[in-house]
Amino acid sequence: MKRNLYIDFTKEKKLDSNIWNIAIGDKWANNELQRYTDLSDNLFFNDEGLVIQATLKNGKYNSARIHTKNKFSFKYGRGEIIAKVPSGKGTWPALWMLPQDNVYGYWPKSGEIDIMEHTGNNKDLLYLCIHTEKYNHTRKDQYFYSVQKTNIADEFHRFGFEWDEKSITYYIDGVKEHAYIKGDDSKDTSSKGWPFDQEFYLIMNLAIGGTLGGKVDESCFPQQFIIKSIKIEEF
Repeated sequence: MKRNLYIDFTKEKKLDSNIWNIAIGDKWANNELQRYTDLSDNLFFNDEGLVIQATLKNGKYNSARIHTKNKFSFKYGRGEIIAKVPSGKGTWPALWMLPQDNVYGYWPKSGEIDIMEHTGNNKDLLYLCIHTEKYNHTRKDQYFYSVQKTNIADEFHRFGFEWDEKSITYYIDGVKEHAYIKGDDSKDTSSKGWPFDQEFYLIMNLAIGGTLGGKVDESCFPQQFIIKSIKIEEF
């Protein structure tokens, strides 16, 4: 049976615990500054959808991160997430996926698929990347692509992808932006170079600072990452 996910957050009032987990804690990767919470200040609904809000109180950054591990995962499919990114300097919102079972070992051996990353310090750029044991952001030879979209934070956009046995293709507002092809540019086709033959689950979060988020403008908070809807269809 094919696994699909359809959510219109404008019609929701609380997260469905059958689908979502809320991450809590303050020790995260990439030198990020935030603590993830389940507080109503950091995760709530309004007329626009699900709001992940980063706050600064008493010198501490709070934000939210939710994921579907052990509740929804899939192997190969297409998806589209409608969302609006924040523009404050130091914000780092992301829509991404990690392997459900880490078939080839822990990160980066089993891979990572980033549907979309954005940073307020480069507010007109979107990052569309994947990571593997042999090709990841800690190495010069990596799967990396950025696309310029002027005033991207001013309105909602459709972040789409198609993932099959041989490729991962990215779309923004229905327009194809980039594709990673298994074995392209003579890259390794083993699991070290292409581990994307297993189930992945979805993650949505708003990080602050860190290696990609960069310098933080404390005066810009609170900042909101708003997700309107999700549609994922397994092939």
